Amino acid sequence: MTPENLLREYLLDHDLRPASAKIYGAAMKKLEKNFGKAVDVESIDRRGVLALRTKLIAEGLSKRSWNTYSNHLRTIWGYGIEYGILPNTDVNPFKKTAVIAPKRPSKIVAGEAIVRARRWLTSLADQEESTGERAKITPGWFWLVTFELFYYTGIRLNALLCIRLKDVDWHRQLILVRGETEKTHREFRIPIMDGLAPHMRRLLDEAGRAGFAAEDQLFNVNRFSRYYKRHEMNSDQVEAMYKKLIVKLGVRMTPHRFRHTLATDLMKQPERNIHLTKNLLNHSNIATTMSYIEADYDHMRDVLHERSMQQGALRLVRRVDDSAAPNSRTGESEQRIEPGQRRAIEQDHEGGSSPAPGHLLIEFKQICASALLPPEDLFQPSLLFSLMASTTGSTPFARSHSADAGTVYNARASPKP
Repeated sequence: MTPENLLREYLLDHDLRPASAKIYGAAMKKLEKNFGKAVDVESIDRRGVLALRTKLIAEGLSKRSWNTYSNHLRTIWGYGIEYGILPNTDVNPFKKTAVIAPKRPSKIVAGEAIVRARRWLTSLADQEESTGERAKITPGWFWLVTFELFYYTGIRLNALLCIRLKDVDWHRQLILVRGETEKTHREFRIPIMDGLAPHMRRLLDEAGRAGFAAEDQLFNVNRFSRYYKRHEMNSDQVEAMYKKLIVKLGVRMTPHRFRHTLATDLMKQPERNIHLTKNLLNHSNIATTMSYIEADYDHMRDVLHERSMQQGALRLVRRVDDSAAPNSRTGESEQRIEPGQRRAIEQDHEGGSSPAPGHLLIEFKQICASALLPPEDLFQPSLLFSLMASTTGSTPFARSHSADAGTVYNARASPKP
C-alpha cells in the first residue's frame, strides 16, 4: 500500500471540502518526499516518524506546521488500521508525535484599527459616488459591506463566498449558511443586526438592479464593477482587499482575525454566553470556541481585587488627602494611613467628634489584622458593607473600568452613518 493509495482510500470514504482534502494531500506529499512515493506505508514505524520530525524541524519547518501534518497523517493511518486496510499495523506510528509549539501572537484586531478601516472604506465609497473616479479599493460600497459582514458576524471567508441571493431572508433578518460550505458540515443562520442591516440592504438593492438570479453568488464583486472580469468572486480577491487595508493602516487584519475578535468581545459582555458565541461561530465544540478567546486581564484584575476585599487581605487602607499625589488609576489624591495615626483617630473618637469617612472601615480592618482569631471568624461582609454605606454612602466594589469597557464596545458595534 503506497501513500498515494492510502490517501485515495481515505478521501473516497469521507465527504471533505476541497480545502480540507488539499491539506491531507499536502501532508502525504511531505511524507512521500522523505520516504519515497513507492514506500510501503506499513514499513513506516514510530522511529521513522520521529526521525522525520527531527529532520523537518531542523530544516526550518515550524513546530505548528509539523503538528498539522502529524495530526492529518495520524487520522489517515487510524482510518487504515480501523478498517483493515493496514492489516499488519497494530499501532499508529503518528500517535503522540506532536510537539509543543510556541504560543501564537494575539489575533485580536484593536477597536481603534477597525474604526480607522471603516472610515477609510466609507471615504472611498463617498469619493467614488461623488467623483465617478475609480477608488483604490473599488467599488468602495461593496467592500464596505463585505468588511461589515466579517466584523458583525465573524463569518468564515468560504461561507461568505458561498452565500446566494436566496440565502438572505430579509423578512426574518437572517442569512443562511449552508452545511456544505462549513468545516462542521452543519447548516446554520446568522442574524442581521441593526448595524449590518443598511449595508445588506444596499447589497440586495444593487443585486436587484444588476439582475441577479436566486442561485447567483451574492458577494460577487465582478458583477458590480466593470474593472473585474471573473465569473465568480474568489478568496484571492477578498485577501487582496485586506492587503490594501494592512498597507494603509499598518495593522494585521484578515477575515479570520475578525472571528477571534468577535469571540473575545462577546465574552467581555456581562452575560459571557459561551453557547451563543459557539453557535454564532458554528463550532463543533466549546473547546474550539475557547481557543478563540483572548484573556480579559482587566476583568481578571477586578475579580482578584474583589476576592482580596472580601477576605480582608488588604492591610493598608487608603483615604483621600488633597496634599498627596494623584492616584495613577483614579486620578484622585490619596495617602496611606500610617500605624502612628491610629491613636490620633481613636482620640478623635473619644473626644466625641464624628469619625471622618473611612475611619470606621480603617479601625475595623486594623482590628482584624491584629486579632488572634482567623480573619474569616471576624470578617462579616454584611457588617463591613453597612459600615461603608454609613460612612461613605458609596457602593462597595464598584468596577472602575466597567463603564469605559462598555462604551468602547458599543462604539465599535455601531456603524458609521
